[in-house]
Amino acid sequence: MKKKNNRGFSLLEILIICFIGIIFLLLVFGLITRSRELTRTMGCVNNLRQIVQAIENYQADWYQPPPSLEVLYPRYVKNEKVFHCPSDREEGNSYSSFYIPRVFSEEDVNKVFLVCPRHFRGRKTIGAYLSYSVDIGDSQKVYWSNMPAEFGKIYEGGKMTFSDGTTVEIKSGRVGLFSSFVDTSGKIYSIIYVPEGENASIEVKHQSDSRFEVITPAVIAGVAGTDFDVRTISLKIPFLKLTYARTIVFVKDGKVKVKERVFGKKYEIKRNEGIKVKVLYWALLKKLLKKPRPPRIPLKKKLEIIEFEGIEHSLY
Repeated sequence: MKKKNNRGFSLLEILIICFIGIIFLLLVFGLITRSRELTRTMGCVNNLRQIVQAIENYQADWYQPPPSLEVLYPRYVKNEKVFHCPSDREEGNSYSSFYIPRVFSEEDVNKVFLVCPRHFRGRKTIGAYLSYSVDIGDSQKVYWSNMPAEFGKIYEGGKMTFSDGTTVEIKSGRVGLFSSFVDTSGKIYSIIYVPEGENASIEVKHQSDSRFEVITPAVIAGVAGTDFDVRTISLKIPFLKLTYARTIVFVKDGKVKVKERVFGKKYEIKRNEGIKVKVLYWALLKKLLKKPRPPRIPLKKKLEIIEFEGIEHSLY
């Protein structure tokens, strides 16, 4: 009669079983994490779609974009929770720092006016366009003085370097990093801004056919392969509760498309040409200064535009 074999598992077999178990747990954990992140992302997409519809309704009523997202509640957005991204760990309005009030025009349907860069650990950005579409694109890395930069933050001095090779030298003042991501056309779309009330001077060297914009209180400057300077000066008028802003764009090489932010009139500035735009806008309340945000649309009461060409770069 044969004896039964009571040999247990060897050490190698135990290690293999443990290894398979760990891999299985990691796969399950990864699937659960990705599923949760996807749920939060789709929740944000749904929020932006509701905000897009609200902006469309606001423009139909007032013939201009809302100066801030806050004015949409409660007439155009009934639920205040729509303004909070599910991936945002902080309370309050998640999108105010990522909203650009634009004067709408039919040829600008692919311009972004609202983004959310918080998804999949910053690897994905949701963008809302003037065409009232919402899309998810790959976020692009940006460095400030050789350190990773964060979207929605303000930077003083130094140089920003974008993934397409574009550089922005902050010669004076402070500049905000709005976003950089791949848009619906498959191109890299990057945006920076000069905050309200800020005196800033920057030099932009754009290297490719990607899309790049500079937002100031007075203008939106869009480029594709050029070298230009932007200077913005702001002066507060306390007794009138107004701020005066002046932006000068001077092109050293290539061309820049400039759109003034009062009525949306466009200008194309070529090499050794410049444009100066002066505007007025309501002074920003102190409580709104806690979080940086792109500048609002100026008042329609004051607008002065001066074009100049063939001048020395040092004179403007």
